[in-house]
Amino acid sequence: MDLRTADTAAALLAAYDVTARTTESVTPALDELGLTMNTAYALWMVDPEADALPMKELAARMHCTPQNATFLYGQLEQRGLVERRPDASDGRQRVVSLTARGGTVRASMIEAVLRHSPLNGLTQRELAVVGRLLVKAARSGA
Repeated sequence: MDLRTADTAAALLAAYDVTARTTESVTPALDELGLTMNTAYALWMVDPEADALPMKELAARMHCTPQNATFLYGQLEQRGLVERRPDASDGRQRVVSLTARGGTVRASMIEAVLRHSPLNGLTQRELAVVGRLLVKAARSGA
């Protein structure tokens, strides 16, 4: 294995390990909030500071099928955390927004995920570098 391939493999395994350790450490807090990792991720995607997003856009951001997004947001809607309604400009599409309770649960969930993240062991400078590199990799289109 050449050096670039070995470095890529090591980086991917480290990213997986950080994700797995985050999932493992945050699961008890999510259980208290009545969320799974998937519903927590779906809830995180609904930005209270932004306009309501169409289901299709949320599915794309979550890297899942529209059917899977519909299922996840249906669960969140049943719990009173989000509201799905027809898009005012295109009634064929449905948009998702947070309810007041959803905003509270979302803030608690994000705080729990951040508190339990293995990234907390990094310095501010290291976090900035890791963040920029991960964003760059995610946008590379590979």
